[in-house]
Amino acid sequence: MKSLLKYMGMAAIGGAILAGCGGGASDSAPANSSAARPSAMTLDAAASASPGEAEGVGTAAGVSAAVAPCNAVTWSAGINYPLGTVVLYAPNGLYYKVVQVAGNGSDGTTPTISTWYWAQTTCGVAAAKKIAAGYYPNWTPSPLRIRDVNPRYNLIYLFAATPVGGPPGSTGAVTWSAPGNGRGAATKLKADIQYARSTQGRKIILSVGGAGNGMSFPNRTKSQTFVNSIAAIHAQLGGIDGMDWNTFEGNQTPDTGEMIWISLELKKRFPGFIISAPPAPWNPVDKEFCRAMVAAGALDYAAPQYYDGPDLASPAYVVENIKQWVSLLGASHVVVGFGIDHATNYMTREQAITTWKQVKANHPDIRGGFDWSIHTDEAQGWPFANGVAPLINP
Repeated sequence: MKSLLKYMGMAAIGGAILAGCGGGASDSAPANSSAARPSAMTLDAAASASPGEAEGVGTAAGVSAAVAPCNAVTWSAGINYPLGTVVLYAPNGLYYKVVQVAGNGSDGTTPTISTWYWAQTTCGVAAAKKIAAGYYPNWTPSPLRIRDVNPRYNLIYLFAATPVGGPPGSTGAVTWSAPGNGRGAATKLKADIQYARSTQGRKIILSVGGAGNGMSFPNRTKSQTFVNSIAAIHAQLGGIDGMDWNTFEGNQTPDTGEMIWISLELKKRFPGFIISAPPAPWNPVDKEFCRAMVAAGALDYAAPQYYDGPDLASPAYVVENIKQWVSLLGASHVVVGFGIDHATNYMTREQAITTWKQVKANHPDIRGGFDWSIHTDEAQGWPFANGVAPLINP
């Protein structure tokens, strides 16, 4: 996007142009960008994937932290859930449990319609289940291996798959390249991802787009190609836990209807598949996109980015702006995006800690926080992982 000042005025905010989810605040120096991206391993869009298993865990707005924790998946249409499954029904933010089954599980029924299959229930979030995430850019020549990422991170975004043919995508397919192999991150990638998921209990999410890589979905053919492409990467990596919509930025208005369809298709194919997005905090188009996605059960959470733009990293701005997002989506659908760095428009460790404490005090059920980026965090001695993350999950 162009200069952030044109749209913000501090936080006032207008304009229909999107700010670049997961990207930076300006075309000249986006936060999630690089002049060169190593391509030690390119993952193309061709193969079919086997179903993956993951659990999206959340808490509905208004559910007390004292409620007994449970594992819940975000409900998706057309899935036959087994007896005892607890789902989060995103359109109303409430939880339901399968209490009766027929020969086909819950028989694809909707929780709010069938009271024979479903009963409303409550579900809290165990402290360790809040999201403490970080972006893992693939342009770094010698990153640490995924299994060696600070253990305080319980969710890692692989940044980033990009559209074939360049933005806005020529076919709908995307590719993802492994990072540099200076410490073995590329050659050990698949094994490390599965070790992180199965042994360390982390979630691994593929971020798509960012750094100017917007995508359009003008028709179902392109959308289906995109789904197949994500499934191919899922298979080639041995399984991932979700996808991060980072494709609407700059002047790329989101094709919300098709993006809802894509998200629900991925959730059908991979039960428990997490769908997230990192919107521009101030942008009305981003807000409406996220609202519609959550209402359709197609978005588990939005994670506004508070860095790399004038005044975005101001603790006072973050605290007040998060109130808008919580009001719009509910606390269980909001994650706070931090950037901690020795650079303009980024927070210090102390500012991030202060900000998180205030946000958490205002919204006890907030879903968690993320940091841009893991590589920067490591280089600076883990100010997010060892400073903010312990407050997210005491």
